[in-house]
Amino acid sequence: VGMKLCEHLGLEDGEKWIFADIENESYDKLELNRGWDTMIRPATAFRFRDRIFGNNESSNLDQLFEVLGKWKDAVYVPPKGDQATNQGGTFVFDGDRVVFAHYDESPGTHADTYETIKLALDIAT
Repeated sequence: VGMKLCEHLGLEDGEKWIFADIENESYDKLELNRGWDTMIRPATAFRFRDRIFGNNESSNLDQLFEVLGKWKDAVYVPPKGDQATNQGGTFVFDGDRVVFAHYDESPGTHADTYETIKLALDIAT
């Protein structure tokens, strides 16, 4: 499943840095948000507003359409029906210690990529 997704999105060497959790073990252990109620929260609308009209690195409408364009032909049926409403998260670990945790509230409410990378690099040095 993960390899097919990497191929569809044109990600080279995706298997080196993308983890596909078919059994849902990581989602369960991290207690990530899920459920149909997560799909219609106001946070998603506000995030899209910021993405379209904001004035920082994450506010680039061209990037948004580029990403959405790659998904328009993607059809992915999760192995377990309740996985369809799984929300993701972003985590930075220092060994076994969690130094940053962001739980996506609803679709599109991801952690800021630039801030997360900066934090991870700061910890690594």
